[in-house]
Amino acid sequence: MVLLLDLPPRAAEPDRAPVARAGAFWWPRGWNEQRVLLERQHDRLERLLDQLIDHHSVAEADLCAAVLEDHRRGCHRLVRALALHLRLEERWLAERGCLCGGHRAAHAQAAALAADGLVRTESLHIARLAWLMDIQAWFRQHRSGADAIAYARARQGAHQAPFTLSPAVR
Repeated sequence: MVLLLDLPPRAAEPDRAPVARAGAFWWPRGWNEQRVLLERQHDRLERLLDQLIDHHSVAEADLCAAVLEDHRRGCHRLVRALALHLRLEERWLAERGCLCGGHRAAHAQAAALAADGLVRTESLHIARLAWLMDIQAWFRQHRSGADAIAYARARQGAHQAPFTLSPAVR
């Protein structure tokens, strides 16, 4: 015999990043949840940049081969995480009509410079420090500039009713 229990309704989903729940994957649909996820990604990227800069500030001669390899892998992880973040941010801002061509071009330029710099500094530990500091400067400026403006526009759009034409105007 199977006993079915009447379960209470689920509470509204809080603002948080995607998490696995009982075999299902929750992905943010509304701008408020998406913004929280993007901000968390920003924070993680900034922490990773800070760590890599700290690691690369140590003279190469003072580091063993395993540590140098770990630093190199960290730079690869940074470039991949940055590219994924920029793509996701573009997708969600474009869905809200808040991604201008200049913002998209800035993302493309940053991703290309990050990837090119990674190749150029692959075996040059000290050169990666300058490259990492350039990425950090761009990222901080972009986050407080273009991203802040686009996020504010998306927030305004999330609180407004969608624009539709009346049947008489069509």
